[in-house]
Amino acid sequence: MPVRSLTDLLLRWWLRSGRGGWSRCHRRVFERKYLRTTLPSVNSLEDIEAALKQITWTGDGPLYLYDCISYPQTTWANKKDDCDGFASLAAELLNRWSPDKAPVLLTAGVRPAAASHTVCVFRREWGDLGFFDNDKLRIEGCRTCAEIVAKIASNGKRLVCWDLKDPATLKTVEFHRP
Repeated sequence: MPVRSLTDLLLRWWLRSGRGGWSRCHRRVFERKYLRTTLPSVNSLEDIEAALKQITWTGDGPLYLYDCISYPQTTWANKKDDCDGFASLAAELLNRWSPDKAPVLLTAGVRPAAASHTVCVFRREWGDLGFFDNDKLRIEGCRTCAEIVAKIASNGKRLVCWDLKDPATLKTVEFHRP
């Protein structure tokens, strides 16, 4: 099996089942102490964006197997995380403010794998989708998650797979291969 295919296979496995299970385990073992952290009150998408701007982007290290979805409270308490933490925090704030926005975590697994990215996608009143890309609110008229994935996978990246996860349970809602 060529290295490219093996790497793609591992990325697909990690996105489909490994990451969610590892993140749930990591949360239970290492992050329970953060569950009492009070999250900010928000009343608009702009309030959520302002809260996210207080977080500093930093990559996950070895303790996180370089890719772990932390509790939103962990991200808020530490004031730093990677794209998964930003998306998880955005989804929780959206759910508390307006559950009808139905936020989900969307991850595009791309090559090079280090360029894979997670965003928080939500429904807008007009039927299109908006998303939080780290600390930026992006309203670009996307009608489907596949359109958002195409934006993430642009600029020379090769899409390997993408998924949608429930932000509360981290269970896979959808999984796609191109």
